[in-house]
Amino acid sequence: MTDWSFIKSDSVVNRYVKSLYEVAVSLKKEKEIEKQIASVKEAISQIENFDKFVKKAALVHSFGMSFIKDLVSTLKLSAEVENFLKLLLKNRRFTFIADICNGYEKFISEVNGEKVFHVTYAKSFTKSDEAKLLKNLKSMFGSNIKCIAEKDESLIDGMTVQYRSKILDYSVKSRLERLHSAIRGDNYEN
Repeated sequence: MTDWSFIKSDSVVNRYVKSLYEVAVSLKKEKEIEKQIASVKEAISQIENFDKFVKKAALVHSFGMSFIKDLVSTLKLSAEVENFLKLLLKNRRFTFIADICNGYEKFISEVNGEKVFHVTYAKSFTKSDEAKLLKNLKSMFGSNIKCIAEKDESLIDGMTVQYRSKILDYSVKSRLERLHSAIRGDNYEN
């Protein structure tokens, strides 16, 4: 879904992330909005067939508004976050919601001076897995580290860990791609 070079280097996503942050700062609700965006991210990560779901929400306005209303009610979101979600829907940017939530979390972490590692996993990434990874990362990079995890079943199994432009790829998908490339002779040297 998201690329590490600040959220696909997508100026649309970046504009919405920064606009939401400016609203949060002007209202002195940075922590509250940060927590609410994290809860929205968590809620949408549980949706099966997420891409189809957000496309339908973006195309069928009444479906999108109903979804936003349910989110607001279930998560007890503030009027500011509700209006922000409605603005995304109105401006036909609702398909960017996951990228915006991830981008907002990353932006806040960078503002707070944290080193943010983006973990993309195929099957599961438990709190225990996160704790082990954080322990290893802290031993290599020092303290003030944060992981942002996102599921991507196309990896087949394993995970990738990204920090800025560096990527550690432990996915089955990349291993298969390298094997395929080697079999075709792409990497063959005489």
